[in-house]
Amino acid sequence: MEIILHQYDQLNSTNEEALRLVADGRAKEGLVLQAYKQPQGRGAGNNNWESEPGKNLTFSIILCPHFLKPSRQFALTEMISLALFDVVERRLGAENLSIKWPNDLWFKDQKLAGVLVQNRIKGNKLDFSVIGVGLNVNQKKFLTDAPNPASLIHFSGKEENLSGLLDEILKQLSYYYEKIKTDIKSLEDLYLQKLYRIGEWGKYRDEAGNFTARISRINQYGQLLLTDSEGNLRVYGFKEIIFL
Repeated sequence: MEIILHQYDQLNSTNEEALRLVADGRAKEGLVLQAYKQPQGRGAGNNNWESEPGKNLTFSIILCPHFLKPSRQFALTEMISLALFDVVERRLGAENLSIKWPNDLWFKDQKLAGVLVQNRIKGNKLDFSVIGVGLNVNQKKFLTDAPNPASLIHFSGKEENLSGLLDEILKQLSYYYEKIKTDIKSLEDLYLQKLYRIGEWGKYRDEAGNFTARISRINQYGQLLLTDSEGNLRVYGFKEIIFL
């Protein structure tokens, strides 16, 4: 996959701009949109993403995963989560580093990165995928009331070169993108190994109230499967469960 980098002084949202290119027929696989300043960056759901201008990585990449069935689109989330994990692991080590389902990168129970994947399905295939990434890198203070943001610099004590870091992430992403085509099972297994609280007892909340359970696996649709303290299997989609 050829990477084509477009850099902007400011975009309200790199994902929104990428989706406009898709809608206008101007999108191409491997196109990366990076913004120095992103005042209306989007997180998952209705969440916003705080990013001090010039301190972090905020970018989106456009892919054309026609080879992937829409029912297996969660592999794209696994792909970018693993790419971010690998790059951060080289700096902070694997201990205390994990992927919090579905796609947040956590270190010592603090959030370093978030991902927003937006797919366009045409017929029975994935036509386009826009993957937005916010990785906190050199920002030392956060002003919003987000519960647990942190940056690489908080733990490494070193300021990162953003351009080099982006190149590294895109290289890892390309590696895992090829893996989806050739060995999707190993990608899914690797994601599961890195998952926050995998196999551990923890407290959760759903619409019925609080309960204790442990994560057993992720199914092919990206749903979270837990076994509760009474032995019942529980299945959740995104935003249907809260980690306590």
